[in-house]
Amino acid sequence: MFPSFDGTAPAAAASPVPPAVRIDHVSKRFGTGPVVLDDISLDIAPGEFVCLLGASGCGKSTLLNLIAGLDAPTAGSIQTPDEGSAVMFQESALMPWLSARRNVELALRLRGVPRSERTERALALLEVVDLQDAADRRPHELSGGMRQRVALARALAQDRPVLLMDEPFAALDAITRDILHEELERVWRQTGRTIVFVTHNVREAARLGQRVVLLGSRPGRIAREWRINATAGRRIESPEVAALSREITAHLRKEISRNAA
Repeated sequence: MFPSFDGTAPAAAASPVPPAVRIDHVSKRFGTGPVVLDDISLDIAPGEFVCLLGASGCGKSTLLNLIAGLDAPTAGSIQTPDEGSAVMFQESALMPWLSARRNVELALRLRGVPRSERTERALALLEVVDLQDAADRRPHELSGGMRQRVALARALAQDRPVLLMDEPFAALDAITRDILHEELERVWRQTGRTIVFVTHNVREAARLGQRVVLLGSRPGRIAREWRINATAGRRIESPEVAALSREITAHLRKEISRNAA
């Protein structure tokens, strides 16, 4: 069992709840190429916010695609809820000819929501991400951060219990990213979604995650993980985020040096 960041081991649950996502001895190889992921085992609890962190090329996005069912593992198994997962990528991938509201309505339509209910639900979801005033604007009229908020609302519209996020804020400036960290945390607490968030940004992981899982590379394996007991009120500049970032960075540097050797 890994220690929590305050130095104590997390208490064992009296009656364990089945995980929302169970990754059981998963490995992945593409064709005859090298092994990308090797013997990954990870349980993610319902409502947990887990950050997958590692250097570029360590297999973070590959693992996320496996969880999403977009690809199959070479070995091992992955269990996810029957309802499946919603995925949010680095690019918002909005339909440029549709307004923000209609982009969200499209996800509702694909989910089978009756036409008479779509507008009201889409507006409610845009309100969740604090974007109701931009409902009738098209993507080219929105900033990068606003487009990502629409993408988040569209992902929430799928009403899946698990939300998978692949570096969704990587292309944004630092201030916008910090604002969206606050928005995402608020949405997570409000909706109770299980979130698996891929990033290569150490501070972002330390700011957002209840648990940070560090992947080594060549091949990708779980090198270490950290559990954060108290996550409310964290900011990117918080002393506890800075302290955790330093600790994670030290281990990440060891992994990078090991792979470069």
